[in-house]
Amino acid sequence: MQRVAILGGGVSGLAAALRLSDLRQERQMDVDVVLFEGASRVGGCVQTLREQGYTMELGPDSLLLDRPATQALLQRLDLRDALIETRPEYRRAHVVRHGRLRPIPSEFRLFAPSSLAAVMRSRIFSSFGMLRAAMEPLIPPRVSTEDESVASFVRRRFGREVLDRLAQPLVGGIYCGHPERLSMQATLPQLVDMERKHGSLIRAMSTRVSARSRDLQTPRLASLRDGLQSLIDALARRLGRSVRLSSEVRALSRRNNSWCITFADGTRTQADAVICALPATAAADVLRGVDRRLAESLRHIAYSSIATVNLAYDAPTLAELPQIQGVVVPEIEDHPILAATLSTHKYPYRSPKHGFLLRAFIGGAMHPERAAWPDEQLACVAQHELARLFGIATSPAFARVKRWNRALPEYEVGHVDLVASIEARVRRYDRLALVGAAYHGAGVPACLAGGQVAADRIMDSLVRA
Repeated sequence: MQRVAILGGGVSGLAAALRLSDLRQERQMDVDVVLFEGASRVGGCVQTLREQGYTMELGPDSLLLDRPATQALLQRLDLRDALIETRPEYRRAHVVRHGRLRPIPSEFRLFAPSSLAAVMRSRIFSSFGMLRAAMEPLIPPRVSTEDESVASFVRRRFGREVLDRLAQPLVGGIYCGHPERLSMQATLPQLVDMERKHGSLIRAMSTRVSARSRDLQTPRLASLRDGLQSLIDALARRLGRSVRLSSEVRALSRRNNSWCITFADGTRTQADAVICALPATAAADVLRGVDRRLAESLRHIAYSSIATVNLAYDAPTLAELPQIQGVVVPEIEDHPILAATLSTHKYPYRSPKHGFLLRAFIGGAMHPERAAWPDEQLACVAQHELARLFGIATSPAFARVKRWNRALPEYEVGHVDLVASIEARVRRYDRLALVGAAYHGAGVPACLAGGQVAADRIMDSLVRA
């Protein structure tokens, strides 16, 4: 019997394990699949807390429904009936300008407007900022094909104010990264292609082809009625005894034609193939004895920290809240929060009938030290800031804080080339794969897809053995 070991029980590792189990049955192969997770639970950053009728996401809260891997997995796990989409009456996002909420026009895709009129109607920028943004069609495209930062790209095409007032909070909210370091090729390659093909983002956005572009359409977001933890629970149930919790992997080595896995307690086991679904920093430690150069490359992938604060309120005591799903906060506004979600507005079933749930995000790559504040301070800051933004005059019934330390990969300039070099190095070793949020996408759908692709590759290698 051949054995595949999966190191790490986050979304990528769980998806890989399920795919291997399915392929084993489809191909009628005698393969043992085992997943080793160092913590006492699987799921990584996907975690839902249910308390007093509130469903609180401690990590990500949404799936992208237009991703085939997501659709297929939900079907496979019988979760289609549990899907809930965002509430249409609140599908608006705002940005803070001088302490007030301003709507982000629907004609914008991230920071790229579809027309000059959209820039003028935005109410986000000053007269000078709008004038500079309106000049974008006159700015010549960049000749160099080298990667550049998000900040450099936005300043070059739209000016500093669009960067500070819109691009930084939006892109920072998605990736929790610093725009001066974030890679355009890794995070927003579709915009790079637009500039190359059309010479202007505004011209590109106004064409029929770009208007139909999947990557620039408003994403179709969804969750599950009982939170994304339902996805993790369903995966864990399907895998059953294949999952080994509290099994921290310390080292990986080659022995003859197999892999030797060493655990924190000193025990060892063998495997014919390994899928390493650990964070890049942990993967570097595990692979140090196999390939020092590979480990060094993995350590170049940076991580940031963030804290989420869920605040539960009695709805009758709240002031009138804006009819929106969320707000992003520019760094220049000097607020200690990155963004906030009105969870009860975003999805149904998030609070009891007479309750309301809000969530604030604190920390990120620009202020990682804030994520380390004590829980009581984080809760107080979140309560104070949301009271300022939304006019809330009462205290929450309770607050729940979750801190994610160095959990969010930051795709810095040169990330695409770095990952290509890492993957080329991994291909030197038979029946080894690396997957996870550190490489080709940090969202849940990207991790699902990556795990499935790695499983296909490893199973094919076992067939050839």
